[in-house]
Amino acid sequence: MRVDWIDDFEILYKERGQHKYGIRLLALLKIQKGMTETKVCEFIGKTHATIRAWRKTYESGGVEDLLKIRKGRGRKPRIKNRSDIDEAVKALMAQREGGRIRAEDFVGYFEKERKIKYSVSGMYHLLHRHRYSWITSRSKHPNQDPEAIEDFKKTSKPM
Repeated sequence: MRVDWIDDFEILYKERGQHKYGIRLLALLKIQKGMTETKVCEFIGKTHATIRAWRKTYESGGVEDLLKIRKGRGRKPRIKNRSDIDEAVKALMAQREGGRIRAEDFVGYFEKERKIKYSVSGMYHLLHRHRYSWITSRSKHPNQDPEAIEDFKKTSKPM
């Protein structure tokens, strides 16, 4: 690939090289001095695709575009407090009359209420990290009749 080197990367690297974008300038300096792309990849510790992307960026936009460090996607919001999960447990229990709360239920709750997306496996990791246990008492069926159970206990013969 032939590049018309307008800029002197040695001067640019000496001026700005030790900052966050210095590795880009160093890579292009080595290529400008005649080092092969493969040697530059070994020297810098980057892949061929990265070095080529830097060259293309320089060719299309110059040094200013090469030295722009763009923002990534950022971190996704996290559930940091156990109290947030406690609040979710209370809200989910209020919505149902017995039964278990599963990780899928937490995923739906936090997506709907807080606009925080988690996978089911990610939610299991979160619950484990906040020391939640899935050992629960036996759940009650929503159609269970407590009076019928007591009548059965009184009228049945002991074993």
